[in-house]
Amino acid sequence: MRARRWLIGTGVLLAVLAVVAVVMLRQLEPRVRRDVERALATRLDAHVTLERLQLTLWPAPRIIGGGLAIRHQGRTDFPPLIAIHQFSGYTSWSGLMRREMTEVHLDGLEVTIPPQRRAQMPPGLGGKRPGSETQKDEANSAATTSTSAPTAPGPVPADKKARDEARRGDSGPPFSITLLRTTNARLAIMPRQADKDPRMFDIFALAIHDLTFTAPSTFEADLTNPIPEGRIVVTNGKFGPWSRTEPAATPVGGEFTFAADLGTIKGIAGQLDAEGRFEGPLDQIVASGTTKTPDFRIPKLKAAALPLQTTFRALVDGTNGDVQLHQVDITLGQSVLQASGEVVGTKGIKGKRVTLDVVGSDVKMTDLLSFTVRTSPPAMTGTLTMKSSFDLPRGEGDVLDRLRLAGSLTIARAQFTTDTVQDRIDDLSRRARGRPKDLAIDDVSSNIRANFSLADGTVSLRNVTYRVRGATVAMSGRYGLESGRLNFTGTARLEASVSETQTGFKHFLLKPFDPLFRKGGSGTRLALKIGGTIDEPDIGLDLKRSLKGK
Repeated sequence: MRARRWLIGTGVLLAVLAVVAVVMLRQLEPRVRRDVERALATRLDAHVTLERLQLTLWPAPRIIGGGLAIRHQGRTDFPPLIAIHQFSGYTSWSGLMRREMTEVHLDGLEVTIPPQRRAQMPPGLGGKRPGSETQKDEANSAATTSTSAPTAPGPVPADKKARDEARRGDSGPPFSITLLRTTNARLAIMPRQADKDPRMFDIFALAIHDLTFTAPSTFEADLTNPIPEGRIVVTNGKFGPWSRTEPAATPVGGEFTFAADLGTIKGIAGQLDAEGRFEGPLDQIVASGTTKTPDFRIPKLKAAALPLQTTFRALVDGTNGDVQLHQVDITLGQSVLQASGEVVGTKGIKGKRVTLDVVGSDVKMTDLLSFTVRTSPPAMTGTLTMKSSFDLPRGEGDVLDRLRLAGSLTIARAQFTTDTVQDRIDDLSRRARGRPKDLAIDDVSSNIRANFSLADGTVSLRNVTYRVRGATVAMSGRYGLESGRLNFTGTARLEASVSETQTGFKHFLLKPFDPLFRKGGSGTRLALKIGGTIDEPDIGLDLKRSLKGK
């Protein structure tokens, strides 16, 4: 009987203790929630709301919650700085006393980084302080049109004590998270200019170590890149300390790899692999690295693929994705070029506009023709030097149709690989020098100068000067990249007279006509027209224009 009473008493005591624990726990939860809101508000200079939080203490402290919204400086005219659908975490008893979480897992994280310089912010992206009539109207509009987390219909004042602490530089109550993991995360970086779209990144996985917001943290990330479609993996990342007043000024850095399918950009193809480093605030990220594309090609031309490698140094504006390319060293096949320029976007238009200045001092004609002409082997050898502007407007069309080039080129020591064509060049040089039977004149090299432009897939050549020993040809015309068709007209000036270009009976027959073709100090001036294709050019004499001296 005594044992029975002892068991009953013990059971009642345990029940009472359990009830007391539950009551204390329920009373503790609001306090913990207020501590979480106050700590985040102070450290992030933000208004914080937390819809739900549950706390369990056995067998170890654990929290579960959701509906967390953190609005930078209480703003409602753009989505919350941080929105979390649900979260969970655990710690030890000693960690709880030190406000240290061992691990926290987030599901449905959305981070929206506002522009850094508020004086430059466009309306609707932080350009007005809370409380102004204009800002209230913008807030109401944003609340009905935002595709992100819903916003309140007006400015929400942040907790006064937390905001006062933020302005004083008080870091608030100490807390830390040893390991923070996320799934289903998205990062949006808002632009400073109203004509720019936000930069959006879907993050597959993110792990942040030793997160405090007041000191640098390390991280690893796995995220997507929209155009070209690919995967970015960040290792040895560093993040922070968090800039409470200007989140876009928060420093980041690390090493990255990037694998992308260039075929997701209409008009080019190849598998790109890049690696490098980056560091700086979000709106001034300095990036450097290398890229390799072993099979770069333009499908529309049906030509060969060439290996493409680059080494680059760039300044990236993380708020809009615009890139200043300070130096890009390019190797296409065995050809070397240098480029600099920028990659910029416009709001509402998919893609970016790429504008570059390109210089090439050691471009192999075999590479250029292999890359742009489907015939193999390439029709010409030689070394090309060039200077060109490169303009690829944004849009949905094929790269070849959108690309615009304009510049000048020089080809030194050019020779044709087709015997038929090279024999005709050799014969031209013999006759131009008045030695039509001199077979020692063989494998003659040519030198070419021209101004060029590319638009709508057609190359236009102006002021073309083609020189071989004994002859200078001047011409202009067009060449279709896709079709390979030539359409040129020009004149040839020969050192020899027209009769000296012939032998036997033709030599004597043409002797009286030498004065008719002797124009402008040349022994012979002939009007030419060139058709056919780049592989098999059809060179003809326009006798009527030759006689008229046109």
